[in-house]
Amino acid sequence: MQHDLLKTLLYYDIWSHPLTEQELFTFLPVNSITPEQFHEQIENGPTGDTICKHGGYYFVKGKTEAVIATRKQRERHAQWMWMMARVSTHIIKRFPFVRAVFVSGDLSKNATQSSSDIDFFIITEPERLWITRSLLILFKKLFLFNRKKFFCLNYFTTADNLLLDGRNVYHATEVATLKPMFNKALFDDYICANSWVKQFFPNFDVSTISLPRTNDRRSLLQKLLEIPFRFFDASKLDEFLMKQMQSLWANRYPEFDEATRKKIFKCTRTESRTFIGNFEEKILAIYNQRLKDFGIQK
Repeated sequence: MQHDLLKTLLYYDIWSHPLTEQELFTFLPVNSITPEQFHEQIENGPTGDTICKHGGYYFVKGKTEAVIATRKQRERHAQWMWMMARVSTHIIKRFPFVRAVFVSGDLSKNATQSSSDIDFFIITEPERLWITRSLLILFKKLFLFNRKKFFCLNYFTTADNLLLDGRNVYHATEVATLKPMFNKALFDDYICANSWVKQFFPNFDVSTISLPRTNDRRSLLQKLLEIPFRFFDASKLDEFLMKQMQSLWANRYPEFDEATRKKIFKCTRTESRTFIGNFEEKILAIYNQRLKDFGIQK
């Protein structure tokens, strides 16, 4: 149990983010214990000398109680960011072919700070992803002066491509902490399609997680804006815009070969996602080193 608790705490310790008992149970890597048994064991105090408990929060030894104050400060900051996320969602949902809007990143974990952006995960109509993305990027450049603070268009996928290909603790965490803003039904479909998350977090149950209130009514403006695309083969336009983006990435990052670009820039008819900076690999490297430091793996 101590090792299982540490595996969970050490991942969030990368961001100095202590966890509650419910969060610990949800993201525990094993399910050999019931919630009641888990509560009984952890209520009596964590075993060993590597886990600390204070004020209902758990964190690894080496950190002080200051991490709790930091988490609460980030939660207060997140309240303001959620208000801005709702405003941005009302804008995004009116663009043609947007079928769902989720929040990911720091805000999805309710832990933002002044440097945090609002990361949006957008699901589009099939064969319309690049039309939607191009219109949203154009709006950001023209009306928001390309600022991404409250309008970070982080990831796009189509409604017929809900299964995420990457399967590790990083991706599992991002899926499990996603928050729906528009179209709760499609959010439920996405979580169901990515049930592999339970391989990493067997206790994960979206029904036990607090989710924001969603606005699920489709916009009349969106329906009107989609009408012109019925009079020509919009799928060809979508493919053209995708190829234009592929050329843009190739010209902007000539130091990468084609294989590397395909890995860093997901640029297909069903997905748009960038991995500039190798953030995922850096997080996993830090996490694995932390596991070694605490003697959990060799």
